[in-house]
Amino acid sequence: MSEAIAFDTHRFIKHLTKNGFTEQQAEALANEQVNLLNGNLATKIDIALIHKEIAAIHRDIAAIHKEIETLRLDTNAEIAVIHKEIDGIHKEIAVIHKEIEDGREDSQNQWIATETAFGDQRKATEAAFNNHWKATEAALNNQWKATEAAFGDQQQATEVAFANQWKATEAALNNQWKATEAAFEIQRKTTEAAIEALKVELLKWMFGAMIAQGGMIVGLIVALISDTP
Repeated sequence: MSEAIAFDTHRFIKHLTKNGFTEQQAEALANEQVNLLNGNLATKIDIALIHKEIAAIHRDIAAIHKEIETLRLDTNAEIAVIHKEIDGIHKEIAVIHKEIEDGREDSQNQWIATETAFGDQRKATEAAFNNHWKATEAALNNQWKATEAAFGDQQQATEVAFANQWKATEAALNNQWKATEAAFEIQRKTTEAAIEALKVELLKWMFGAMIAQGGMIVGLIVALISDTP
């Protein structure tokens, strides 16, 4: 509205009346000029509103990126917990191995001490120990394979879920951006059409003013000629 206030209608009317226009004609032209200026300012306001909407969309996109980053951090935290649990299982397996090794050493020491007197017993003990060792080792291997398989399935499911979420978010952002671009393009074309129409109306007014001024000048010349003795 600052440009409309800066337009001096009184000076404009005074200038027109000084150049041959009637006061009614000058006031009409002044009002038309004010309307044209106000129409042009309305177009600038519409463009400012569009820029404000685009800024709001950028803020929404930033918020979505922040949510995705939070999801990624949460997923990494869950994976870290799983790794910690697996490390605990490794420690438990190491303890079992140590117990087995300690048992092996104890059995060997006992076997050396009683080898002479209990030859047959030594063979039976060794066979039993070997069977026990094989069974324990097989159980540990099966437990380890089951733990690795469970972790692999959970990690794969987490990666698939994260990838699907990212694709859905990316598709939504692309659709929203395309819609915004389309709306902005329509508004731009509408604004350009309004400006072109304004230019045409201004040219018509200027041409009409020139014709009117020319008519006034011709009238003055004719009047001067008529008054000349």
